[in-house]
Amino acid sequence: MKLTPDLSKVILLSMGLMLALTGCAGPGGSNLNALEPKTTGSITQGVQALLQRQHSDDGSWGGDDVKVQSSHKSDYPVAISSLAYLALATVASDDSSAVQSRDKTLAFILDTITDNGKMKNTRDNTPKIHERNVWSQGFCTFVFGRLLRDGKVPKAMQKQVRDKMTAMVAALKITQQADGGWTYDKGASESFTTATVLAGLVSIREAKIAVPKTMIDRSIAYLKRQSNPGNHVAYQGVPKVLDSAARVRGSAGRSVQLELTLLQAGAGSTERLTTAVETFFKYRDRFDKVLKLEKGCHQRPYGIGTFYCFYAYYHLAQALETLGGETREKYRPILVADFLKLQKPDGHWIDSKDHCGESYGTAMGLLVLSAPAWADATH
Repeated sequence: MKLTPDLSKVILLSMGLMLALTGCAGPGGSNLNALEPKTTGSITQGVQALLQRQHSDDGSWGGDDVKVQSSHKSDYPVAISSLAYLALATVASDDSSAVQSRDKTLAFILDTITDNGKMKNTRDNTPKIHERNVWSQGFCTFVFGRLLRDGKVPKAMQKQVRDKMTAMVAALKITQQADGGWTYDKGASESFTTATVLAGLVSIREAKIAVPKTMIDRSIAYLKRQSNPGNHVAYQGVPKVLDSAARVRGSAGRSVQLELTLLQAGAGSTERLTTAVETFFKYRDRFDKVLKLEKGCHQRPYGIGTFYCFYAYYHLAQALETLGGETREKYRPILVADFLKLQKPDGHWIDSKDHCGESYGTAMGLLVLSAPAWADATH
């Protein structure tokens, strides 16, 4: 059979990924031996699906792969591109096609970040510029803090990346609110937005980038006021009702993220994170029912948007690696089995057709399955 150039590329990519996922990654590669053997084929398909969805013009991901028009349709190109970069750097670190893809992505991200740490408006499908900035700043600082710390940013680009991350810190300092938190648009601070930003600040601090101690301390204090594992964690403000089962179910993902972030920042405990994880699995049926819808915001009667599902599972995957031991042994197989089933025939994942789209979903699916190779463990 005569192979077309495109088919040859796919076969070579698959061979390279199979070698990497069986422990043959080159020097400096992630610990892919820690991944479950049954995930190998799924990850290979996922990488191919992610590469196919990259914007060839600028190297970004996100935006026009949102298939359903909606008033909630969002973009966040820097956030999604950062997550995609981390996924490829983890599971396809030495594959030539993935390396070229990441090089284009890094150039896009660096060009999009302005000198004052904000983002250019690279898409036209949402007017919420401030919203895009905060999510992009949070995920971008987290990803590149990890990559800088682990020596996975090209040496020629390290100074520029560090300079951009420093600029983001300055921008985030300006938008940090009086209560120590951040908001994704306008108004009161949100628990999950603040946790995303704090995780990014802690990550770049670990990469030896200066972050004012007051920024960290104030955001920790805000999240501690929200922290309430095993009970309701408010969207905004301190929860007034602690033991309403319906409210606990709706906030189970937020609780895991908050306790994980506090622990990463040196202000939490494994006991509180374990409680949050156990509560999540106790009430996860609500997430699964919403996830099957694949579109919609604050679905009745669940009170959860579909785009919240992978966001929650992404933090859950990290939490299990952080905790290790019996908790990981009990719940990690469930998480893996779920994401193997959720993958679409062409290799992509999606939790929301009308919000973040297939690129975001595929990056998150890869990150959940590959968490043992990139998420920090404290055990």
